[in-house]
Amino acid sequence: MNDKTSLRCEDAAAQVLNFFAALDQRRHDDVAQLMASDGIWHRQGRALTGPADVAAALAERDPARETAHIVTNLRAELTDAGRARVRFYLLAYESRTDGGPQEAAPRLVAIRSCTDELVHTESGWRFASRASHRHLPPEAHAR
Repeated sequence: MNDKTSLRCEDAAAQVLNFFAALDQRRHDDVAQLMASDGIWHRQGRALTGPADVAAALAERDPARETAHIVTNLRAELTDAGRARVRFYLLAYESRTDGGPQEAAPRLVAIRSCTDELVHTESGWRFASRASHRHLPPEAHAR
């Protein structure tokens, strides 16, 4: 892989990190703008298509729910001219800010295996497809 190809893969992978940073900071417009115009995010049993669908879904997020998404084992590859695939594990944590029982300590919600497909546009890398599946269940049975 030459330096130019490596840089392009790194830029595509960086968009994954930018996505979750914006999501956890509740910058929902920034999250939506990272989607390609026809990009599909498979989220919570729904297929959100394009920035408008993503923005609308994120506007429904509970304002008392705080999240932290930890991305690990990130692997990026160019799959075609102007297209990249990024695979990673995602650890999702949540907490509440409304005085509920989860306010004191974050709770692990899930460990997911994720695959994002990105397309390079005039505006940079954008998500063409975002999909994940449960890798390990949360520690629901821990005592």
